[in-house]
Amino acid sequence: MAATFHWNDSRSGLLFLLYFTASSTGPLLCRFNYTRTMVLGFMAMAVGGVGAALAGPPLLLPVFLLLGLSNGVATSSINLLVGRNYRANCAPTLTLLNFTWSAGALAAPLLAAPLLLHHSYRAVYLLVAAGGLTAALACRALLRDGPEPEPVERLDAGLSPARLIAIFAAIAFLEVGVENTALAWMSTYLQRMAGEGMALAAAVSSLYWAGFLSSRALASLLLWRVEAMRVFWTALGAAFAAALLLIVFPAGWSRGPAIFLLGAALGPIYPLLLSALFARVRRTADTRWMLAIGGMGGSALPWLTGWISASSGSLRLGMMTIPAAVLLMAALFHLLPGKPKAA
Repeated sequence: MAATFHWNDSRSGLLFLLYFTASSTGPLLCRFNYTRTMVLGFMAMAVGGVGAALAGPPLLLPVFLLLGLSNGVATSSINLLVGRNYRANCAPTLTLLNFTWSAGALAAPLLAAPLLLHHSYRAVYLLVAAGGLTAALACRALLRDGPEPEPVERLDAGLSPARLIAIFAAIAFLEVGVENTALAWMSTYLQRMAGEGMALAAAVSSLYWAGFLSSRALASLLLWRVEAMRVFWTALGAAFAAALLLIVFPAGWSRGPAIFLLGAALGPIYPLLLSALFARVRRTADTRWMLAIGGMGGSALPWLTGWISASSGSLRLGMMTIPAAVLLMAALFHLLPGKPKAA
């Protein structure tokens, strides 16, 4: 699209800003009937796909807002529907869903590439529209909202619902920020600190995706047998150790295993956080604040990493945001009373 309309990076960046901002606000629209909002989200995605395929530059700004909003509404509705209908087995179900989304994100460029070789970007967006319409029809035919379940964990008298949501939202802000920081900066970090070429740095950083996907697939099976919070704390400790190893020894033999371990550790954390919150809230809709604020963290922490790097002249110092955020996540989780057990 940028090549077709001869855009500079600033114009492309504006579209990314609109898309991800709208995507972060999408969860706030998911309050009651999640099947209905899911259908509406996918229908909006179909409209946005057609709009992106047919519209010119002036109209692409609202089109990308619509695409981002549709993505935020649809995916959040799926999470909330799982939290309402399958709370007894929430952790493995959410982890499996997040695995399929991650696999889709990895496969999407490979699916788009053949179309772009023989057609324009418009064909890709028409495929997005067809996928959105198909998903909307499937959701309408196959899914139904269940009754609002009782919380698995009773709230302590000293912890208000608003404070509970605020703590989990802050943890999600940091967790999604850590995920996106690793994805956004890993190749550049390896290229600078290890003196590797761009191609080799990108290849080594792909180990992050390998660990991320494999751990989500494994965790979705493991969580049927192992207590969710045990997996959560193990993953958090492994993420901190892997991040420190990458910062201390960015050019050593350990960088490959550390990158893989970081991805593997981060993979199950977000769905485990979401399932832990589902186990505590009285209304499933309350968790939409965690979904929305988590998305904002995905934009804020990569920016903070770049700002620290530019201000200090050291990307290594900027990457310290990853272990620092993991430590802060652990500290925030200790503010919760008792020992919450994700379903």
